[in-house]
Amino acid sequence: MNKILRGAAVLLACVVLCIASNFLAFAIDTPDMRQNAWQGCLMLGEQQSQPQTVGGFLSGQLDNYTAVLILKTAGYIGGESLPEKAVGGYRVDMPAMDGQSSWDAYCNYEFGELAPAGSLISYSRYWHGYTLPLRALLCVLDMANIQMILYFVQLALMIAVLYLMNRRGLCALIPGFFLSYFLMMPFSASICLQYMPVSMLMLIACALILGADERIERAVTLPVFFAALGLFTNYFDLLTFPLVSLGFPLILLLALRMRRGECCCSLFGLTALCGVSWALGYGLMWALKWVLTACVFGPGVLGNIFVQIGLRTSDNAGSISRFTVLMENLNIFLAKKSYLLLIGLCGLCTLAPAARVIAQKRSLTLDMRAAMLLLPGLAACLWLLVTANHAHDHTYFTYRNTTVMIFSVFAFIAFVLAPKQGDCACRAALREDHRR
Repeated sequence: MNKILRGAAVLLACVVLCIASNFLAFAIDTPDMRQNAWQGCLMLGEQQSQPQTVGGFLSGQLDNYTAVLILKTAGYIGGESLPEKAVGGYRVDMPAMDGQSSWDAYCNYEFGELAPAGSLISYSRYWHGYTLPLRALLCVLDMANIQMILYFVQLALMIAVLYLMNRRGLCALIPGFFLSYFLMMPFSASICLQYMPVSMLMLIACALILGADERIERAVTLPVFFAALGLFTNYFDLLTFPLVSLGFPLILLLALRMRRGECCCSLFGLTALCGVSWALGYGLMWALKWVLTACVFGPGVLGNIFVQIGLRTSDNAGSISRFTVLMENLNIFLAKKSYLLLIGLCGLCTLAPAARVIAQKRSLTLDMRAAMLLLPGLAACLWLLVTANHAHDHTYFTYRNTTVMIFSVFAFIAFVLAPKQGDCACRAALREDHRR
């Protein structure tokens, strides 16, 4: 019972922290924050709305349109009441002046005082959880330096995850993990304000699972951890590729439990509990945002929210095939020869341990528990099928959900073939004799 109460208290504290952060953000307002937000919008404006970091690769395409939206929303300081600003997601879009393109006008950041001259836009169906950290960073850094810091942090986190995988005995998963993370195009995923939150959360969650899974289980249970992860994913993310925050850490957790000898039923139960917990944290946090929005602005705002839900989960009245949408997302990298070459090389690296066992004339056995590692990939597949409209319109970033499928398959390959238990026991006995 104490563990249940601790878990509930942790989740409640997370919710309170998120709500408080939305209010606290608007206590930050300095000339440097305004200046850096304005310069950031101009810089992104010069790069155009969807530049590609590598020409011809949609995987490297940035979403500067949303990045400008994020900067303008984070930097808003209009005269509305604090609750309205905290949940309203306000920004000001200025009209195009003579000789100015609509894109250049959109990238013209205004603080909020000039709202009557422009259009006051409310993007209230999302939490905009980035507001507090971004406003704080803009007080001391311009946009270019923020991007470089974010890239450094994600690179450091990636190195930490690889180190922990090696330390926890998951070396067989390193090729698949490294490949899957690379397919996310880490440079783009770290410098784009639209992509950064969920990719950062994924790496942090992986590091926590690898470094403290047993302590988390003893303290609050792993389902509570995944519920909090889903909660924070919804708080920070603007519906980009949220399944990576579930899939990657869950695959690592299942691999750790397989190494400890847990059975198929136990692994399936763990997968179901953690997956459902993540979904509940994600969904209920979003529902809470809508309730708060309705409390501040009235229930009329909910109509548009449900219209958007219907649109984003539709197949455009049958005009698009959900399976075709899934293939469009996979083809972002399957259609590129360089990616196929890398997938093949990492596949060989993953199969190398099994090949070494065969070369030593030892026997292999099928470990059917490895099938559990495919379940997170199946969840990512179902997400794309359900959100067909959104995945079709934003393939250049929603495709990153499919990297969970790639890692899931590589993890399955790495664990499905194992030396026979007799061989393992024999080698252990020989090592013990040698030590004596």
